[in-house]
Amino acid sequence: MTTVVQLSDLHLGRPDTDGRAARAVAGVRALDPAPDVVLVTGDLADDGAPEFYASAARLLDGLGALHVPGNHDDRAAMADAVGPVGDRLHRTGGTTVALLDTLVPGAPHGALSDAAVALLAEAVRDPAPLLVALHHPPVAVGHPVLDGMRLLEAGVFEALLAARSDPTLVVCGHVHTPLATTFAGHPLVVAPSVAPALRWPDVPGTGGSDPVPAPGGVLHVLGDGPPRSRFLSWPV
Repeated sequence: MTTVVQLSDLHLGRPDTDGRAARAVAGVRALDPAPDVVLVTGDLADDGAPEFYASAARLLDGLGALHVPGNHDDRAAMADAVGPVGDRLHRTGGTTVALLDTLVPGAPHGALSDAAVALLAEAVRDPAPLLVALHHPPVAVGHPVLDGMRLLEAGVFEALLAARSDPTLVVCGHVHTPLATTFAGHPLVVAPSVAPALRWPDVPGTGGSDPVPAPGGVLHVLGDGPPRSRFLSWPV
C-alpha cells in the first residue's frame, strides 16, 4: 500500500499565500504515519520568480516532494530550486507515479509532449497500481474560464488509459477547487488549492478568488484494492 499526499497551487509570491502555504506544509509534516510520497501538482510560484522557488525549497525541505510544473511556473527556475519537474516515472511501495509536464510557456492551457506520451505508454503496460500526476485537468470541469485552460488534445492520453484495466488514479490541480470525476474509465481527482480558492459562478461575492476555504490537499491510497482519496484541509 502506498500513501501520497498531494498539494497544489501554492502561488508563492502572492501576498495572500505565504501563511496558507506554511499552514498546509505544517499539516503535511504532522501527518502520522507520514505519507510515502509528497506530490506538488504545479503553480508553486505565482510568477516564476527565482526567489519564490527558493522560498518553496525552504518550506518543503526534507519532504522529498515530487513536482510537476503549472502554467504559472518557470520550468528552469523551478528545477534549479526544487529538482526535477515532470516527465518521469517514480516507483515506490509497488506503485508507479507518472509525472507529466503539461506546461506551455506563456499560455494558460496545457499540452503533453511526445516524450510525455511515450513515458505514459510505458507506464500503462505495468500492472502495478498507477498514479498519473499533471497540473491541467484533461476534462472540462464546468467553469466558464477554466474549461478553456485545461489540457488540450487529450485524446491520446485518454486512449492510453482507457486500454488499461489495472488500478489507476489521475490527479491534477489548476482548478483551485476540490473535484472528483472520471477520465478514461478511471477516477480523476482535482486537488483543492493551497492559495485562495477560485470563485465559481454560483458562489456569492465579487472578484475571482474566494479566500474562505482553508488551504487543502488530498491523501491518496493505492494498493490494497481500488484507489481511494480523502480531501484534507488545514484552517489558518
